[in-house]
Amino acid sequence: MTTETLETTLDDGALADLYNRHGRAVHMYVRTLTIGDALLAEDILQETFLRAWRTPRLAVRPEAARAWLVTVARNLFIDRVRLRNRRPQEAGDTALPNIPAQRCEISRVVDSVMLADALAKLRLGQRDVVVQTYLYGRTADEVSTELGIPVGTVKSRLHSALRLLRSDLESADLCLAA
Repeated sequence: MTTETLETTLDDGALADLYNRHGRAVHMYVRTLTIGDALLAEDILQETFLRAWRTPRLAVRPEAARAWLVTVARNLFIDRVRLRNRRPQEAGDTALPNIPAQRCEISRVVDSVMLADALAKLRLGQRDVVVQTYLYGRTADEVSTELGIPVGTVKSRLHSALRLLRSDLESADLCLAA
């Protein structure tokens, strides 16, 4: 009984012959697929011939191996495209734009509690003017009519209330629009 050894790879001479016969044509085909991306084309070409090296049956008829090589190269290219589409796009070396992070809900709750505390420290007249102006969106004339006080008083109370709120909230990084 004789034991046969199964070849699992092409020998160096057979691989060199395969590359000499088909390497240039496969490389040109891959360059067209990759739209001229030389690095990607080289990578796919290398992987194609690595797979050819692992397929010893190609040594039987190396002149007929081009169709197999082109099919493997095409499939490798398609796999690369699918992989790129599945992963998020890379940012690259350019500077990223400054996009402020959205505030989380916890920060909003903390801010509203601190604002409520600061509003509670104001005198009643000042608080009423701030609430009417900023929460209800009324003009100084409308607040004057609503509260029954002169427009000048509305403006002076609003000015002093905002100054007090700013100084009170300054340490907490809260900002009120003037």
